[in-house]
Order: sequence, then structure tokens, then C-alpha cells
Amino acid sequence: MEWEVILSAAFASVGVIEYIKGFLPETKSKLWRLLQPALCLIFAVISTYLPSWIMTGILALALSQVGYEVIIETVKKKIGGK
Repeated sequence: MEWEVILSAAFASVGVIEYIKGFLPETKSKLWRLLQPALCLIFAVISTYLPSWIMTGILALALSQVGYEVIIETVKKKIGGK
């Protein structure tokens, strides 16, 4: 079992789902629950069989999205921004 692939796929799926939610804010959470396992499998395959730069890009997107939500949005709330 390759923990790097497992963690990469899991983190990427969360970040990509959060990114997509920005475009579809009215979508019900049931869709995201169904999409998450599929994305995990897709990202595991990408990580295993495709060039590493592809998964690096996906992880960079996921990290930037989750980082934005955690860091920037938290700071905005603390200083009274929207």
C-alpha cells in the first residue's frame, strides 16, 4: 500500500470538490458525497499511471483552495470582512 498515493488522492478530492462548489453553490451535498469516492479512484489512477506533473498540478489546486478557505476566510471573519 502506497500511503503517498492514498493521501494525495484523498487530499486532492477534497480540494477539487471545494473548488467545484464555488461554481455550484446551490448543489445538494448528496452530489458531493457521490463524487468523492469517484474522484479518489480517479486521482489514485492519475497518481499511479500518468506523469507526476499532472498530480502535482491537481494537488496544487487542492492546496490553494483549501488554504484559501482556511487561512484567508478565517482572517476575513476575524477582521470583520465579508
